[in-house]
Amino acid sequence: MMVMAPGVVKLLGEHAVVYGRLSLAVGINIYAKASVHRARAGFFEIEMPELKIDTALTRDDIDALYKSYKSKKSMSGYVKPRKTERALPFATIAARLFNEFGIDPIGKRIRLVSGIPVQKGLASSAALSTAFTVALVRSSKTKLKDSDIIDVARDGERVIHLNENAGRIDVSTSFYGGITAFSTESGAKKEKVDVDLDLLVIDTGPKKSTAETVGHVALLYKKNRRNTSAIFDRIHGISERGLDAIRNADMDLLGNLMYDNHELLKKLGVSSKGLDLAVKTAREHGARGAKLSGGGGGGIAIALLGRNKKQVTSVLKRQGFKVLRIKVSKTGARDYLRH
Repeated sequence: MMVMAPGVVKLLGEHAVVYGRLSLAVGINIYAKASVHRARAGFFEIEMPELKIDTALTRDDIDALYKSYKSKKSMSGYVKPRKTERALPFATIAARLFNEFGIDPIGKRIRLVSGIPVQKGLASSAALSTAFTVALVRSSKTKLKDSDIIDVARDGERVIHLNENAGRIDVSTSFYGGITAFSTESGAKKEKVDVDLDLLVIDTGPKKSTAETVGHVALLYKKNRRNTSAIFDRIHGISERGLDAIRNADMDLLGNLMYDNHELLKKLGVSSKGLDLAVKTAREHGARGAKLSGGGGGGIAIALLGRNKKQVTSVLKRQGFKVLRIKVSKTGARDYLRH
């Protein structure tokens, strides 16, 4: 039995979403996969062949892990003493599923593989956590609420990023697939639209950590709350109009809004020379829209392709950028719960 969870790109609304505004994310057609097999009697096994991880846990191990997780004073305090336990994000998920929902992993072996490039802003870890969680839930034939599955899957992200708020957008989008709208007030909602977005991921090279770029914006907000809030409001308006454009299949409008969003992110100081060059090149050679995607400070940009897709792609390659053509994944890990 296998579960596939899509990678994710941020379409509109980065950074402003931290301050309560709307953002849009897209599940994309590259996937993390979790398959369930039989394990040795008395053990729960986690295998990640690409990372040469093969971990076996007893029920006592799982119980002890859960007690430690629930009594933790901080995420770093929980993770750092176990930094050599490379399967810790997934073992933590299994411990919660067993102790809070009665889903017993003993006797099962979960094998994780992924086609999503790592550390490129494509939510590779969130997709793995989502696929892993849904695979265990499905194998138990236990029915859980979507919100519970998402919250438990986010434990993988909390452990990886040492942040209680990690994974809110990425896990939800990987779980639902398609286009997901998110705000702190309304939570995550999969939009009921049937639109194909022809997107190009442009790798501009190394990036700053998301914690660093989020911290930069927080400092900017503290120093000049009025002007920074005004930028957040404008980004929020772009996300709202972008959602309308998607619903109306108006790709030209969506592309223009992406360019506008990038300019506002530049004002927040989270772009880079590489990102700006990628967006400028895409615009000059016929892309409908382009912008940085994710935390910024380097990393990836995305371009919404139009008729000149071959020209845009070839020019970016000649400039030394690595590119990846992607489409919307209209299914997410949640769809496997119906099979």
